[in-house]
Amino acid sequence: MTIEKQSNTNLNPLLEVKDFTLRFRQYGKGLRETELEVIHQFNLTIYPGEIVAVVGASGSGKSLLADAILGILPENAITGGTLNYKGTSLSEKRQTALRGKEISLIPQSVTALDPLMKTGKQVETAVAGKDKKAVQEAIFQKVGLPERTDNLYPFELSGGMSRRVLVSTAMVGSSNLIIADEPTPGLDPEALQETMKHMKQLVTEDKGMMFITHDIEVAIQLADRIAVFYKGETVDMVHAADFSGKGERLNHPYTKALWNALPQNGFAPPALSESDFTQVTQERQITKKTENAEEPLNVKGISYHYSNSPWLFKKLQLSIEPGEIVGIFGYSGSGKSTMAEIIGGYRAPIEGEVLIGGQPISSMVNPVQVVWQHPEKAINPRWRMEKILQETGNWDIGLMETIGIKQEWLKRWPSELSGGELQRFSLARALASENIRYLIADEMTTMLDAVTQAKIWHAVLKLAKERDIGVLAISHDHHLLQKISDRIINFSEIL
Repeated sequence: MTIEKQSNTNLNPLLEVKDFTLRFRQYGKGLRETELEVIHQFNLTIYPGEIVAVVGASGSGKSLLADAILGILPENAITGGTLNYKGTSLSEKRQTALRGKEISLIPQSVTALDPLMKTGKQVETAVAGKDKKAVQEAIFQKVGLPERTDNLYPFELSGGMSRRVLVSTAMVGSSNLIIADEPTPGLDPEALQETMKHMKQLVTEDKGMMFITHDIEVAIQLADRIAVFYKGETVDMVHAADFSGKGERLNHPYTKALWNALPQNGFAPPALSESDFTQVTQERQITKKTENAEEPLNVKGISYHYSNSPWLFKKLQLSIEPGEIVGIFGYSGSGKSTMAEIIGGYRAPIEGEVLIGGQPISSMVNPVQVVWQHPEKAINPRWRMEKILQETGNWDIGLMETIGIKQEWLKRWPSELSGGELQRFSLARALASENIRYLIADEMTTMLDAVTQAKIWHAVLKLAKERDIGVLAISHDHHLLQKISDRIINFSEIL
């Protein structure tokens, strides 16, 4: 499908993608060569002055499209079709000359930040001209980053703060085409609105943006046009006004499925109905098991701060019952993920303790499993996915199928999978533990499309009921928390 902007047909396109195809050369047993096609006959046009969102399932090839435009694909990539920038072919030499100058990237992974350089310095390196420090400070203030953020290293930032630093780097540049690859997951509602406002300001009459996302809601608010990407192809082109009701104005079944799978629109993947979800929720609330009723998880007065920084939280109190789903929300950088690290036993509190059934979790074997917000930071990059799952010693093939893990992914390296695909492996690894009694889901589905998110949460709620697993769901998505939680906590009220 070729996507055109009717109002701009008298302008020369900033970017043209024509019949683009992407395949990867692979070698199997006996060095037998095969080719895996991930993008097929893709067409896209971006005109000056507009934002075009590319929306689709995680792992569908959206980020690879960005890499192809920038010329940073791996050596085993084979491309076909045409990529034009300002009417001229994007040859390898031209891509190298334009990359980081006229064409810039806001990367998906927060690991793109240099772990050995303070965040302020990293943004300053992208500022042209003088007064670099002043420009950096002004941009951090615009995107709502707290004072002293410029003096922190990436590991001292929350996920939402890290993403705003990455956006700031693009905002201080002078690129004509900005490719924003999943720049908004993990942002609280206020930070999200502020970030989107500044991203819109990046697009002037001679500049454009490709906004890659799985989040239909963000795309509707931000983009002029929305290209729906499915299995390597563009299957639909829609405008924000087309998303209403039950999706009657939407053309493709997958576009309708994305819309109707949102928590506020039914939260049902195509194979399930809203009544199926309601039944699972009611069963979970009514038929909780009682054998572990005297073994709740209790967070007793924990306090924590990083070196030379103020307290993140003091005397924090929290309890979760077996089989209970507790939702928690709060602003980016408030300390939710640090709290998760302490509850999971990955970080020791300065004060307080975490107990299960009155016993410290340090005396137990992995009773709390955590699915992290940024799975690329929690998975060994030197192991194939098969070995990562083997580490658990207890594969759940049925669960893997339910949450959409494909058999061919097991032979891949983490770098060969999308963020959403890695999140699915992180969940499978956590739930495979025989000792799990509590699960902390830290923005567990932020990198997943609405259909996959609904499917995964259906599976998690069913398992929580069957195995009496307590769940702490950390999220900025109020619609999601209202749909899945027995009760919801404002993090700022328990500090």
